[in-house]
Amino acid sequence: MADPDYRRARVALYDPVHVNQRTTRYALQQIGFRSIESISSVSELKRLISDDAPHLLVLETSDHESELFRMVRAIRAGDLSNNPFATIILTSWKRDTSIVQNAIGCGADDVIIRPFSTSFAEDRIRTLIRGRKPFIVTGDYIGPDRRRDSARGGGAAPIEAPNLLRAVIDDDKKALAHSRAWIDEARLTVDSERLRRLCLRVVIGAEAAVRELSAGREPVMDLGEFEKGAREVRTRLARIKSTEASRVARALCEVAAELREPDGFNDANLSLAKELAMAAYVAYAGDDGIERSADEIEKAASALQRRMAQASGAKGEAGGGAGGEAGLKRAAG
Repeated sequence: MADPDYRRARVALYDPVHVNQRTTRYALQQIGFRSIESISSVSELKRLISDDAPHLLVLETSDHESELFRMVRAIRAGDLSNNPFATIILTSWKRDTSIVQNAIGCGADDVIIRPFSTSFAEDRIRTLIRGRKPFIVTGDYIGPDRRRDSARGGGAAPIEAPNLLRAVIDDDKKALAHSRAWIDEARLTVDSERLRRLCLRVVIGAEAAVRELSAGREPVMDLGEFEKGAREVRTRLARIKSTEASRVARALCEVAAELREPDGFNDANLSLAKELAMAAYVAYAGDDGIERSADEIEKAASALQRRMAQASGAKGEAGGGAGGEAGLKRAAG
């Protein structure tokens, strides 16, 4: 196989510290990249990405971690870039475990801790070119599938991510000629799975809460997050310009908001939210998506109900607010 020709690839290099930016640029040039746009401001980076995403993004996160992580999430969600599948490498001078976890969790392809050698960087880039991981979509994550094979179970199926970096470096004319269709097809798959996951999150939360009410306990859940999920369902369905789906999604948002009212948190509204979330997805994709999720809904709702019951018990023992993971703490109206 011929050596890759990095000269064909467009690279965006972001680093607000100019001396570090020059060092990284030199390393990229040593690897063989020539079309490198160096950027020192986040606003300029956003403009570049939204206009026409480069094939490779190398982004330094230090001092702007949260903003860069949000940006990567927006790229993967298709909210910022015309190519949600652009290859993204995050770099950092910080070895803090939480920084690395958040960098991985936002959907970047790789995270490299500084300082690094040119040969090390090239090895990591070659891996992304030849062995890029397929993508996975969950309720709160879109990006490379890093699960171990033994942990895959019956969860989300991996999706082949368009690898334009490889196509352009290999001068794969067939792939490049159909790149837009390639991206659009993969994006449709991602959007559909993302919507399914969002609807399932609402369905599972509502079902678990209904079961808690039936057991005579007040569900411990974060209604703010519940409403946020309903709003994202509405936003995503608005993109497809389906009158029926959008109407159902608007109704879902209204019910989710009503749950936060003093007298609105009841079995009827929770059940209605569940039915509307299911109807919203059916209006978009037909019955198959929800039907094939029946077992997943049952298992997840049972597990969530158990956590709600535990949180409710802890709240009762403490005589006040209970902790617990995000999504389980009831918001105060």
